[in-house]
Amino acid sequence: MTITKNDLQHQFKFELTAMPGGELVKRCFACGSCTGICPVNRENPVYDPRKIIHMIIIGLRERTLASEMIWQCTSCDTCEFVCPQEVRMSNVINALRQMAISGEYVDIPTLQEWGRIARVKAGRCVGCLTCIRMCPFEALYIEKEKRAFVRIDPLKCRGCGLCTAECPRGAIDIGDKDGRLLIPPREREEIAAVLASS
Repeated sequence: MTITKNDLQHQFKFELTAMPGGELVKRCFACGSCTGICPVNRENPVYDPRKIIHMIIIGLRERTLASEMIWQCTSCDTCEFVCPQEVRMSNVINALRQMAISGEYVDIPTLQEWGRIARVKAGRCVGCLTCIRMCPFEALYIEKEKRAFVRIDPLKCRGCGLCTAECPRGAIDIGDKDGRLLIPPREREEIAAVLASS
């Protein structure tokens, strides 16, 4: 990756630390413990929490916020237990996602194309609320003033696939533009097992 002086926005780390969830990012000293234990990194080495922190610290605002990488975290908090500086990476990721959406670096169709959030097929959804009851992240909701079909909050959806598995009408899917699921089946099973035990 080539970096030019124009790519660097040194205030980026300060903007992030002013947001809820991003306060501790400057504590990181890049030991790599988070990356070493991350289950997403094991499946997809492109996802690297340490690299995200490094991009924040040096000021790569646009590249960080427009990156698909910040949407790959499943917020499992495994890294929380090994971080010697107590940096909550899932909180940092949530703050970055808020900045990405509010700054229009990414939009919902792009996230759906990446397979990072579920997609509701409005013509099939009957508003039965099964998905809303099943979602452990409270990412699904119905807008009261509009027609009763489910909406998905992109900041809460983790792409775990529980809503797709439970929808009796097959109205929800997760995948890229070609319909390929981006979370491997083994990881989906692991996520479902963890959620079932909590």
